[in-house]
Amino acid sequence: MHTGTGSADELAPLSLARVEQSLSRHGYSYVEDGEHPEILRARFDDYRFQFMVSGDENGVFQTRGRWSHSVDVTRKVEMVKLCNEWNMNRIWPKVYVRRESEGLLGVYGELAADFRAGALDSQIDNAITCGLSTVIAFFHSLEERLGAELDDLDC
Repeated sequence: MHTGTGSADELAPLSLARVEQSLSRHGYSYVEDGEHPEILRARFDDYRFQFMVSGDENGVFQTRGRWSHSVDVTRKVEMVKLCNEWNMNRIWPKVYVRRESEGLLGVYGELAADFRAGALDSQIDNAITCGLSTVIAFFHSLEERLGAELDDLDC
């Protein structure tokens, strides 16, 4: 149950506390981000994930994962093509490549849910489950596509 107004069967404002409660209901371990109080961090299948509440009146919930491999910047076009192929063929999650340092790229997947009108506990639970499962599915797909090349990625 959440600690906000209403019951588990009523819409209530989204909050990071409710996201924490949902993660706990699932039995997931997480930590608060000391530098960013609106972010919770966790690891799933060796991938780093963030859960955050943002937007007007904290009405948007986002699950963002980072692929566990770093990619040399010389492979940017290849990685962007793989991400674009995923994005063209699926509604979610949104996936993209981001420069993280002078020579390295990170690959990310994220799913956002609009809860500006409030959310049921079950909706938050489902948003977390959907975000995790679809982002991890993308990462697994990427690993399948790259196969033996995975060993050459991390610098």
